[in-house]
Amino acid sequence: MSTMFKFKPSAVVWDLDGTLVDSAPDLAAALNTVLDMRGFFTHSIDTVRTMIGNGVPKLVERGFNAVGVRPDPEQLDELIAVFVKEYKACATDNTRAYPGIVSALQEIQSMNIPMGVCTNKPEAFTRQILDGLDLSGYFSSVVGGDSTSSRKPDPEPVLACLRGLVSEPASSLMIGDSVHDVHAAHAAGVTVGVVPWGYRSAPVEALGADFVLSDASALPGMIREAQEARQQTAH
Repeated sequence: MSTMFKFKPSAVVWDLDGTLVDSAPDLAAALNTVLDMRGFFTHSIDTVRTMIGNGVPKLVERGFNAVGVRPDPEQLDELIAVFVKEYKACATDNTRAYPGIVSALQEIQSMNIPMGVCTNKPEAFTRQILDGLDLSGYFSSVVGGDSTSSRKPDPEPVLACLRGLVSEPASSLMIGDSVHDVHAAHAAGVTVGVVPWGYRSAPVEALGADFVLSDASALPGMIREAQEARQQTAH
């Protein structure tokens, strides 16, 4: 695959759920506990994967909509509170980094390129997962769905993450798995790649990203190639 960026990134921003980690088993466990407590049938992990990406309130709302329930705002707030309590207790039980992620993070860190996480997941859960999976050390900027006043697809969280990394959007790279990541990155002026293993309803090619990262462990090599191509054209 030819590299779709022609610069050495001054920073790399990663999405969390569906990009760095497969958190669906634990999200499903917490959601299903809340459904079960209310006497409703539960959802498979694959079904829950299609509900992830817009933050906790949306996940809970979609989970209940799928069993034919439309909670009013007050009910939804109560259900979200129960979900948060349940999820906090199980957030790292079965959540794991995807294959190739850790080696990619190690290599990119060794290239002295700062990295951040920009996710719609609440910041406290994000940090809990990064700590629990020993990933915290790779990221010097962490922006959650409640860290800024708006969430992806708004560019604000991406820009906030880049400010934490002291990196200009034009020289930064973002890796995500959804159309929200693509829209947020492009609105922020950031080159974005998408991974095919994440949570999305559309085919990965249809997300409108600048490139598809089909193997996480290939990213460091792509960065090196881009750097070398850049040096050659500079002469």
